[in-house]
Amino acid sequence: MKGTKLAAILILQAVLVMGVLSHVNADYFPTCCNNCRSFSGVDVCDDAHPQCPTGCSACRVVTTNPQTFRCADMKATVDGTCGGPCKKY
Repeated sequence: MKGTKLAAILILQAVLVMGVLSHVNADYFPTCCNNCRSFSGVDVCDDAHPQCPTGCSACRVVTTNPQTFRCADMKATVDGTCGGPCKKY
């Protein structure tokens, strides 16, 4: 009986965590990302930009000279992949 209760609690906790993560900041997320992190069902792109990307709701300064920005918006993921890397021409 203890094992059944423990399993039920763990399943309910996993459902709760996935429900919370499904509502993360997702106003902006690039179509490609060179420096991607995936953890706990969330993807974060750590690419630096010369200015804050349009549509980003949580922009952070990465360096001050020259000034670069990183969008801290996240998106929920199922398979832990951020998409492909950006092509450099």
